[in-house]
Amino acid sequence: METTLAVAPSSVYQKLGHKTFLLFISQQIAPSIIIFIGAVFLAIAQGSGIFAKTPFAPWSIFIVFGVWALFVLTFVLTFFITYLTYVNYVFMLSDDALKIRRGILSKEEISIPYRQIQDVDIEQGISDRIWGVARLAILTAGHEEAKEGEEDTSEGIFPAIDRELAESLQTELLKRADVEKVTEGK
Repeated sequence: METTLAVAPSSVYQKLGHKTFLLFISQQIAPSIIIFIGAVFLAIAQGSGIFAKTPFAPWSIFIVFGVWALFVLTFVLTFFITYLTYVNYVFMLSDDALKIRRGILSKEEISIPYRQIQDVDIEQGISDRIWGVARLAILTAGHEEAKEGEEDTSEGIFPAIDRELAESLQTELLKRADVEKVTEGK
């Protein structure tokens, strides 16, 4: 079953999909989890009286509350920054080009004319399949493919986009670029 891209009016930017937001959060949450584990350990240690025999005994409750406060602060900041990253990474299919806008403090807008698009690849690793997202790479005229071991520097890359949206976007971009889609043994 093939899904179709709901092409929004040319003045409306679209987001990368809800699964992408969840993936962005999971990639950034590690420091908060480490602080949470530390806070739990300190709370257990303080409750069982381990701190009673240390020079920190009078301050143990403040240390525990401080670490919990640090956890809450890092979690909220991580969520907020990730949300801003997600909301500010958008794309639009205009009449003559794919436009990608990204960045929080330093905004960047990329315009890729359809006539320069040579290929649109969907790449998925194991974790991408689990999350239901894909990496969409747009190969344009004049762009060399990255050699083995090098990172692809093409600006027409969506680092993570919902799989269904990636397939629809690939079909629509290839149609607008008038490039024939090659399928792998299906």
